Amino acid sequence: MEVEDGLFDVAVIGAGPAGSTLSALLAARSFRVALLDRDVFPRDKLCGEFLSYDALPLLEALGVRSTLEEAGATRISTCRVVGSRRTYSFPLPAEARGISRMALDAMLAGRAIGLGAVSFEGTTVESIESDSERSVIRGKRRDGSPVNISARVVAGAWGRWGRIDRQLGRAFVEDHQHRHFGFKRHYLATDRDDRSTIDLYAFGDGYLGVSAIENNRINICGLVHASRLEGNKGGWSGFVSRLIEDSQPLAALFQNHQPAQEEFLSSEPVIFAAKSAVERGIVMVGDASGLVDPLAGNGMAMGIQSAFSAATSLTGYLRGRFDRRSMEAEYERAFFDLFASRIRWSRRIARLLSRPRLLDRGLPLARSEGIGKFLVARTRASSAMVARLLQAWESAV
Repeated sequence: MEVEDGLFDVAVIGAGPAGSTLSALLAARSFRVALLDRDVFPRDKLCGEFLSYDALPLLEALGVRSTLEEAGATRISTCRVVGSRRTYSFPLPAEARGISRMALDAMLAGRAIGLGAVSFEGTTVESIESDSERSVIRGKRRDGSPVNISARVVAGAWGRWGRIDRQLGRAFVEDHQHRHFGFKRHYLATDRDDRSTIDLYAFGDGYLGVSAIENNRINICGLVHASRLEGNKGGWSGFVSRLIEDSQPLAALFQNHQPAQEEFLSSEPVIFAAKSAVERGIVMVGDASGLVDPLAGNGMAMGIQSAFSAATSLTGYLRGRFDRRSMEAEYERAFFDLFASRIRWSRRIARLLSRPRLLDRGLPLARSEGIGKFLVARTRASSAMVARLLQAWESAV
């Protein structure tokens, strides 16, 4: 397996929050890290762009917390659930942040590169060949020139869906029952917007999240089951028009805001099915390893947390403290402990939010803030969990 572009300890495929965080952590420990992404930064991504409070201590440890605040991230302290006839509000346990993926991803990738990771942005990975000693990643730059990288370990951080998933034969790619599609668009904020609140709007077989981001904009991001799009005409604009016809709250939302982007951004299929934390020797982080329902608002935080966990296990392996099989088993156990319960709870909440009539019947029963706080706690890392993540990473020198 000849190599032309370099020998690395770790090659990370995908420079989103998970991949860039992992690259930054490992580069800070003087490992040779290649960070690959098919796009060129800055670039936009489909996302609710809500950064949960349980990610902030990790960004502090990574050295980018002040950069996040300087970028104009909004402070979000309240959640409001909007049914067809009723609403329910409750305070979050701590302030979260609203930040666009265009800003956050560039910030984290820049941090990784600043710490020594080698960037291969604009590179599409075409194949991964592995033997017992190393893996060779083959890809192409945008100008068509080849890229060949050798690494002791490959980390998959390409998100919900990638061509490598098919090559690996991952079972979820053939799952059509749980297939959803996402869409988002930025809008200009108005004086009527409460920028400290994230809103969740219910509609049949889907929902919308609305939160403020930097530069006086709000992000409206939705998720809908694939069955709801059968026979859809007019693209996402047509679909949103039909939502407006069916829902007075959604009609008011869209009629009060002017688009700040020309088009909707949509996603590859979003599939809520079981994924593995390690697949054929590739260490998965972020959405590539397991997908929390977007309504939980914990996707970016989980990506960052998974990167800290993976970095801890990989450091032990790369330092020679344990073998490959032990490293993979340790990371799989840590991943399950961190995320399995949260992913299950997010699906339960999503099933309620995508049924407006059931939600309307249930909202009158939510007479206290305790219910909202309870559900938020079930989809977040506790302060003790975050502290253990940080302690484990700091000890893995």
